[in-house]
Amino acid sequence: MATSGTSLRRRRLGVALRELRERAGMTHQQVGPALDCSPSKLSRIENGEVGVRRSDLLVLLDLYGLDDAAQRDELIELARESKRRGGWWLKYGEVSSPYLKLIQLESEADSIRGTELMFVPGLLQTEDYARAVIRATRPQDGPDEVERRVQIRLTRQELLKQEKPPEFWTVLDEAVLHRAVGSMPVMAEQLRVLAAANELPHITVQIIPFAHGGHEAMAGAFRILRFPDRRDPDTVYLEGFAGDIYLDDASEVSRCSLVFDHLSAAALSPRLSSLRMLEIAQGLTG
Repeated sequence: MATSGTSLRRRRLGVALRELRERAGMTHQQVGPALDCSPSKLSRIENGEVGVRRSDLLVLLDLYGLDDAAQRDELIELARESKRRGGWWLKYGEVSSPYLKLIQLESEADSIRGTELMFVPGLLQTEDYARAVIRATRPQDGPDEVERRVQIRLTRQELLKQEKPPEFWTVLDEAVLHRAVGSMPVMAEQLRVLAAANELPHITVQIIPFAHGGHEAMAGAFRILRFPDRRDPDTVYLEGFAGDIYLDDASEVSRCSLVFDHLSAAALSPRLSSLRMLEIAQGLTG
């Protein structure tokens, strides 16, 4: 699966520019006029949401007093590389941009860890289960749009089938196994596929049983993405009804990592989790 690395390079450049601005003791409001842009646009540049023109980058580097020639050249090269475009997801540009951002970040990650409370993670869904999820969560979509989104989800899953896939580790609330999304045969097949995936060396699925009671992830599901180049900050992805949120603040990432560690320690082992899935699947089909 082709990847471009564009998003990570843009994020890395944004982090560097934010650090230079803060070191210079300047605010977005003070810097904006130098680029003839709003503070919000400057914030988007620093968050890696949009690129920056070479001419604007040079203005910023001068404004921040960066004289180190090697560092200037590195940032200029980052800006150039961040404009390269590639990846299968580009043909789906009309899909909400936060979702496309998730797809690209997934393709660049070497580790994806997270929790789910309501349904099986998209990267492990069967086609029929994915179709039922999309129909339930997007009732406004017609049949063609539903099928298009199903195909996007299935293409995303190729990530876990490539030669060097990322580590994928998810902790599911037991409610996910009992919520019959689609027909009972659809749900049973999904649970069997989930158990089979749990046998792969790069995939780990654990279940928080009902008997455990309350747990920290009840406040909301999340994913933590880590990247091969440790200069790229870990990113937390939060999916919600009001929209998707990305966090790369070190304290927020650390908090979510701690919650994940607590949950994985409290959850059933992968083997016992698979047995629970297969037991429930057997009950659905008799």
